[in-house]
Amino acid sequence: RCHLSPVRASCGARFHVRMSATVDLAPFNSIIARLEAVTAKLEQGAASGAGAATSSASAGVGASAGDGKLAASLDTYMKSVLPALEAAAKDSGVADLAGATETVMKTFQMLKDGMNATAVAAKPKDQDWGKILAPVSAMSGEANKACDNRSEYFQSRKSAAETINLVALLAQPAPASHVTGVFETVDFHVTKALQKKNPPEVAWVKALKEVLKGLSSWCNEECKMGLTWKHGGQDAVGYFAANPLGGGAGAAPAAAAAPAAAP
Repeated sequence: RCHLSPVRASCGARFHVRMSATVDLAPFNSIIARLEAVTAKLEQGAASGAGAATSSASAGVGASAGDGKLAASLDTYMKSVLPALEAAAKDSGVADLAGATETVMKTFQMLKDGMNATAVAAKPKDQDWGKILAPVSAMSGEANKACDNRSEYFQSRKSAAETINLVALLAQPAPASHVTGVFETVDFHVTKALQKKNPPEVAWVKALKEVLKGLSSWCNEECKMGLTWKHGGQDAVGYFAANPLGGGAGAAPAAAAAPAAAP
C-alpha cells in the first residue's frame, strides 16, 4: 500500500492520489543487491588504487633519499678502492695500520659529507671555511698525536694523517691538483715505509697510494673545475652546523628539512 503526498499539477490544480495495491518488490531487491555489489567492488578498487599510489609515492621518496649525485659517485669510488686498504690492515694484524686505516676512512667520510652538501647548500663564502673545516682540523690534531716516532709504523701513521688534507679539496678550484699535492706529501712517508721492506706495511702503503692516485682521476672526471653548489640553496654555515663533516649526513634528509627552516 502506498500513499502519495499532495502534489501540484502543471495547471495549478491540487489533488491527492491514493493507491491501494500490493507491489512485488523482489525484482527490485535483486537489482539493488547487484548494484550494491558493483559499488562495493568500485570502492575496493579505489581504495586499492589509493594505497598503490601512496606506496608508489613512498617508494619514490625512498629512491631519492640518501646521497646526492656527486656523493653517490664518490661512494662508488670508495667502495672500489678502500676495501683493499682495509684488507691489508686486517691481514697485517698491526694496531698502527688499523688506526691509520681508520683515519683514511674518516677522511673519505668527510669528503663524502662535503659532496652531499653541494646538493642542498649554497656555495660557502671564503670566510665560512674556517667553521666548516673545524672538524677536519680537530681530526688532524688527533691523528698527528697518534703518530709515535718510536713506533715501527710511524711513517704509515704519518701518511694517513697527511691524507686528512684531502678534505680541503671541497674549497679548491682545481680539486685534482690539490689531491696531487697531498699525494706528494703522503708519498714522502710512503717511500720511507717502503724502504723498510716490511711485507705487511708494504702491502698497506701500496694500497694507500692506489687510493690517492684514483682519487685524482676521479676529481678530473667529476669536479675538474671545482665543486658546483646548489644555486639558491641553504646557507652553508647553517647547513654544516647541523650536518658537520664526518657526521655522515645525506643530501635528501637535509633537503627535506629546508622548508621547515624557511620563514
